[in-house]
Parts: sequence; C-alpha cells; structure tokens
Amino acid sequence: MENDFLQEFINQATQENEAKIAQEKRKKHFRELGRKGGLKTKENKKLDKVISIRMTHSEYETLIQKQEKYPLKLSTYIRNILFEKELKINEFQTDEILLQFGNNFKKITNLLRNREWNVFENKKEILAKIETTVDLIHHYLYSKIQKNE
Repeated sequence: MENDFLQEFINQATQENEAKIAQEKRKKHFRELGRKGGLKTKENKKLDKVISIRMTHSEYETLIQKQEKYPLKLSTYIRNILFEKELKINEFQTDEILLQFGNNFKKITNLLRNREWNVFENKKEILAKIETTVDLIHHYLYSKIQKNE
C-alpha cells in the first residue's frame, strides 16, 4: 500500500517536473525566435539635422501668431509648412462633439424606452425626433468620411 502511494507520488512529481521543463524550453525557443527575427522593427526617423535661420522680429512675430492656431511646436509647424503637409488638426474636433451628442441621444432613447418613463404622453414623438437627429449626425459624418476618401 505504501509502495503504491510512494510510486504514484514519484510518477506524479516526475510528470510535473517534465511539464515544467517543457514549458521552460518553449519559452526559451520563442525568446530565441524573437532575437533572431520576427516582426521587423520600425525605422525611427530621427530628426538629427539642425538648420538655423535668421529672420526679422516682425517675421518671427507673424510666424508665432500663425503657429499659435495649431497645437504644434514651432519646429513641427515650420517643417509641415516647408514640405506642404496639410494642417488638419482642428478638423476633427467638431466630429468628436457630434459623436458625443449622438452617443448621448442614444442613451436618452434607451432611458425613454424603459418602463419607468411611461408617464410621458408624447414619448413616441420624442423618440422619433431623437432617432432622426442621430441619423442625420451619422449621415453627415459618413458623407464627410467618403468625401475624404
């Protein structure tokens, strides 16, 4: 009886030990694969070249005034203008506000559909108007996305 228990315990311990060793080998294998290759690392374009320019005080002031419209550093703003990149930073703020309105309207419709709000006589009219406004918001945003494509 004791021999069977001891033999069973030893077999169970060796199986657990083998499983642990196999798991460690697997980890080492994938760690080595990661060192050897895998996904290509992204090339980080470092801004290592410095160009200094001279300008008058009035030119500098006009540059600062134009740059303050955008939440960019002065060097980033100049680089974008130099390479004629479009400055579309504030364009999506109105879209975010419209999306928030749409989400809030959907929450209101879900609340009105609840049984506790049966007090309102014109509940169906309110729901219909809210749904039309949400549809208009979504149509506007999707048409804007399709124009950009």
